[in-house]
Amino acid sequence: MSVLDELARLALAAELLRRRARVSIAHHETGVSRPRLRRLHWELHGRAAACGQIPALGGAAIQTRTQQVQAGLFATLYERHAGPGMSRQLDIRAVMAAHDLYRLLHMPEAQLDFNGAWVIARDLRVGTAELRSCRSCELRYLVSSSSRLAPTCPFCALHARRSRRSAPPSGFSLPSSESGRAPA
Repeated sequence: MSVLDELARLALAAELLRRRARVSIAHHETGVSRPRLRRLHWELHGRAAACGQIPALGGAAIQTRTQQVQAGLFATLYERHAGPGMSRQLDIRAVMAAHDLYRLLHMPEAQLDFNGAWVIARDLRVGTAELRSCRSCELRYLVSSSSRLAPTCPFCALHARRSRRSAPPSGFSLPSSESGRAPA
């Protein structure tokens, strides 16, 4: 391997670790040794990298419709950056660009960290997650085979929930003074 190739791999590893990527993800994407990545993490953040496997992320971690909306936003941005090759191999530069844009668009409520974004991109590639289009609202949303949620549109589900909350209970009618008629 050339010196330039090694420098490019280290630069990519540093970019990933700056985004708080797990050492295992940086190793998988760059091939840089784990001990070297841990030292680099220490230099960048002044503390040790988290140990162990990647926490349960991706579809398994999507437990609410709001999380599904945010995961779908990232997945749509990733699809846009990765292009037609999205399903053949994970494009780490596209993951980085899509996550940066996701954070820009969704701050301060951004709930999806870089590690979760990487797992979603991986799940899209291996086919355990997919983007679908809703026939009602025509928006794209993420469906994961490991999610506990029904594989339906989260936007329509959230809209229906909001409508039920704001609608008066069935059989409820407003008094005549509140129904728009002038008081007698």
